[in-house]
Amino acid sequence: MALAAGCAEPPGPSPEQQAIFAQEVDHELFVPAVKNAMSFAVGEIVAPAGATVRLVMDNTETTSPAMVHNVVVVETERAVERVGQAAATAPDNIPDDDAILAFTPLARPGQRTAVVMTMPPPGRYPFICTYPGHFRFMQGTLVSTIPEV
Repeated sequence: MALAAGCAEPPGPSPEQQAIFAQEVDHELFVPAVKNAMSFAVGEIVAPAGATVRLVMDNTETTSPAMVHNVVVVETERAVERVGQAAATAPDNIPDDDAILAFTPLARPGQRTAVVMTMPPPGRYPFICTYPGHFRFMQGTLVSTIPEV
């Protein structure tokens, strides 16, 4: 199948990402991007504290090359501005900041990326996209609930 110029297929997942998607988890949490926009399609994702979850940045609907996204979970609202600003000059747009609890790699248009993490203690944790200029528009909340007994 021939592809028109500028319409190349996105690269497939790296071996590391293939392993993450194959890993057994308790829950899978999807954060899709709105097609060709600086916006998450969900505002809140929920799982029980202590659960092993696969956090997925789903950028498969996007076609615009400018719409590269990730999901970065931080400890508090106070950390959002600091982490978002520092990300602009950090390698892979992930600053070295202790407030970051987990992050997915950047997902280019047409891609999904993921990270496996253990849910933090019960509470509400902001998540943002740290691609330069996106964090002010792309925010949501990871809700960690009390596990059922």
